[in-house]
Amino acid sequence: MLIGDVWAELAQVHAIRPTLTLDRRADIVLEGPELLPTAYDVKTVAALHPSLVSRYAKKFVAYPAARPLVITESATSVALDAARDAGLSVLVAPERGPVTGTLIDRDGRSHTIETSHEPPNDPPTKPGRSPWGQLALTLALLNDPTPRSQTELARETDLTQARVSQSFKQLNDMVERRHDGWTIRRRELASNWLVENYPRPKTSATWLTLDAPVLATTVIAEVLSDAGVEYAVTGQVAADRYAPWARPDRTTIWAERLVDLSAARCTPVVAADATVTIVVPDDPRALHDAVERDGLRLSDPWRVWVTLTQDGDEAAANHLRARLLDGAGVPT
Repeated sequence: MLIGDVWAELAQVHAIRPTLTLDRRADIVLEGPELLPTAYDVKTVAALHPSLVSRYAKKFVAYPAARPLVITESATSVALDAARDAGLSVLVAPERGPVTGTLIDRDGRSHTIETSHEPPNDPPTKPGRSPWGQLALTLALLNDPTPRSQTELARETDLTQARVSQSFKQLNDMVERRHDGWTIRRRELASNWLVENYPRPKTSATWLTLDAPVLATTVIAEVLSDAGVEYAVTGQVAADRYAPWARPDRTTIWAERLVDLSAARCTPVVAADATVTIVVPDDPRALHDAVERDGLRLSDPWRVWVTLTQDGDEAAANHLRARLLDGAGVPT
């Protein structure tokens, strides 16, 4: 698990929020409902053994300004017992979570991080497989209504021609075949079907930055690019590039994996306090269909509209949809 994901889970699940610190002897300060603000010197290790516990505990004696905190993928029971005896905080964060362990605050009190908690109140997802083939075709024809043959659309969406033919039968009244190829028959109906059937992404991390959303997006995009992570800006910032409406107050970015955004001046927080959301899209073509615009990779405009709608940004969503329908394609 990425260290940024550890901070995000502590914030979202346990209301323990990390903040930056100006003390160079500490990496982070953690504070929660029962956890006093405590500076920690963070160490990461793949597996924690008793010998490492002894080493980190000795360092704390030499530099007591920040308590030692070890983040590890695994730890033996002997190591965990030794850590508690030595006053060493340990968070066990396996690749797929959840985070467990013990945090020891500045007064030496222990705070147990347990797995038992109420599940997040996310909107329910529809049962069954997501119709990615139909969604890909609908998006392709909404973004470019130019009639195309099934062969051209199959190549464009990485589907087989048989899958394209089957999907068109399922889309029924939303598409039609003309003399020069297939296109959308009723774009309003197709967009309604799109937003009703496009699944909400299941994997995300939320962050807070003091930078304005547009600047934050540019900085984060650079961090992602430097890390070799494919991304696409969506939500308010992308909508503002396609169809300016109101100044963005947060940014949403799709990425192929979650990344620690500390280098982008971001701090993980609960979703209600976030100004940055990083989402790993389930849509297999979401990142592939991104377009370059004004120095950023943007999600295609109809996926941006879906994001706005799912996020409850009704005014911006309505404005963008009106521009898309009036312009019969991507706004110029």
